[in-house]
Amino acid sequence: MDARALWISAPRQSEIRPETVRDCGPDDITVKAIASGISHGTEMVMYRGDGPADQPLTPSTCEGSWALPAKFGYQNVGRVLEAGRNTAYQAGDLVFCRYPHQDHFTIDAVDPELVSPLPEVDPVEMAVLGNLADVSLSVLLDVPVRIGDVAVVFGLGVVGMFCAQFARQTAGKLVVVDPLESRRELALRWGADLAVAPEHAVEAAMEASEGRGADVVIEASGAPPALQSSFACAGQEASVAVVGWYGNKTVPLVLAPEFHIRRLRVVSSTVMLVGSGLQPRWDLARKLRVAVEALPRLHADEMITHRIPFEQGPEAYRLVDERPEEALAVALVY
Repeated sequence: MDARALWISAPRQSEIRPETVRDCGPDDITVKAIASGISHGTEMVMYRGDGPADQPLTPSTCEGSWALPAKFGYQNVGRVLEAGRNTAYQAGDLVFCRYPHQDHFTIDAVDPELVSPLPEVDPVEMAVLGNLADVSLSVLLDVPVRIGDVAVVFGLGVVGMFCAQFARQTAGKLVVVDPLESRRELALRWGADLAVAPEHAVEAAMEASEGRGADVVIEASGAPPALQSSFACAGQEASVAVVGWYGNKTVPLVLAPEFHIRRLRVVSSTVMLVGSGLQPRWDLARKLRVAVEALPRLHADEMITHRIPFEQGPEAYRLVDERPEEALAVALVY
């Protein structure tokens, strides 16, 4: 079967290339894509040429390298065309696949890290945000926001928006931080108590906490200065969760006095692992299922500001890179 895929050929250059889809084996499914989501974090790090050249690409469905060219992506939603006898799928099933932007593909469906069944959702392209909701759910599993806590979220991209909405369910006060006024306004509509530009973050955190500092700070921006500000916002023995990815950027930090004197706890968070002690109950399949089921109440459909035909993938990359203020979430539709 012939197919087409979106490749990043060089920094800030991309193109549609022909592909050949391998036959469906007993452990595989062959999928016709409906929509795929562009990651404004990790994927843009690669698109801009800022990735660590010697780091292996994940998931395993990607091709090439961080040094480029690369076929990269991990948010593909489609329907099963053919299912191998060892799989739990059948033709017509809706699935979420950690697979790059490609219109038809065959994937190992026995590996729960790569394929998950999806409930029917409307509109179906909303499901491309399932992985980013999963990323955000992982943060809240790693660093829970307790009832009455003051939580601060840096960065109001899709991951930050999801983190803020998950935190809102238990937080006493929720402060969000982003340089874009349009995103701050959205966050206020969706439940934030305070929404401020980065230069006012510390003041807002202290106001919300009556001077104690935040109980939980989530750094979801991927901007190195935000991590420094996160320390300044945090209270005594507070937790700072780092989910924003910096690629190969240098992240300079001044640790004195806040980090040492306040005995801050800094936690890294990733979608592929869950916090200590939760692994026996929270496998990858459960985590993604819970995240996808939460999408309608997390305003996921409203977050998709652009639905762009797959053939215009290079233009979609340029939009996210050059005019991020216009695009919160971008879905390629097939």
